[in-house]
Amino acid sequence: MENNKIINVAEAKQLDIVQFLASLGHRPKNVRGTDHWYLSPLHEEKTPSFKVNSALNRWFDFALGQGGNLVDLGI
Repeated sequence: MENNKIINVAEAKQLDIVQFLASLGHRPKNVRGTDHWYLSPLHEEKTPSFKVNSALNRWFDFALGQGGNLVDLGI
């Protein structure tokens, strides 16, 4: 991911969440088809509850009951 390119919100929503998390050092603990399961980057946990569907490019944190696109994750 290029760090010094300015993008708008619509472009940010299209960025690959799996790649974004990898750039921050987060690796999935389990991958099932298009679902990538992580330890949540939003809170501490021992069992992965944070899922990214790479086909939809959407995330959901089951422990928090929240999800969305990459912009939502950043907010």
